[in-house]
Amino acid sequence: MSGTQGDGPLAGQAALITGASAGIGKACALSLAAHGMDLVLTGRNARALQEVAQACQAHGVQALSLAGDLTDTGFVQTLAQAAAHVDVLVNNAGILTYAPVLDITTEQCAQMFATNVVAAFDVTRAVAQQMVQRGRGGHVVFITSGAARNIVQHGVVYGATKHALAAFAKGFRLELKPHRIKVSEIAPGMVETDIRKGSTHPDVLKSLAARKFAPLQAQEVADALVYALSQRPDSASDLIELRPAFG
Repeated sequence: MSGTQGDGPLAGQAALITGASAGIGKACALSLAAHGMDLVLTGRNARALQEVAQACQAHGVQALSLAGDLTDTGFVQTLAQAAAHVDVLVNNAGILTYAPVLDITTEQCAQMFATNVVAAFDVTRAVAQQMVQRGRGGHVVFITSGAARNIVQHGVVYGATKHALAAFAKGFRLELKPHRIKVSEIAPGMVETDIRKGSTHPDVLKSLAARKFAPLQAQEVADALVYALSQRPDSASDLIELRPAFG
């Protein structure tokens, strides 16, 4: 597969993006397509994912959509096989339940860790193994959060998952460096996406309504991704932190 648009450093490369059907993942997919990268896109919403793939194809690149659940190890293997050629992996998929820590259920905690941490580990291990076998290097990006370093009220479990994901970013970087595979972490503060639309706890709704700053836009995270991927071969962006300027 090879992109036909653009002549910059990303043109002709290929990327796998998880959680690509909306929000940050969608913005990342469209930005990479605009820079001439072919794409393998995954998410749980098949119709929305296909629409993103078609929008990417309008840039003259190839974009394959594979809808599925990343907590299903069988699907992860299918996805990895479809993405055996990619130069870049963008770990973006995640879920969020906002609630006071005493009100979070064990099931909700387990679901967040299964999607935000364990699934990201499974996908990264499978794709990185293929990168190592090909011997041409590569780049793995973890989209974490400002919560990876700061715990906020009502987001304790979510923050714990992002702390774990940041640790995986550091660990994979350490072990993949001998294979010339870069690992970057992009940690945005609050971003305007639909991830909080399912919040129903009254304390959370009150807190969100009292917010006095504008969240980041998904495109700002996508711009950070393009920056990280565009570095020279001997330069690496290990960590990029973004936050609302006046938040």
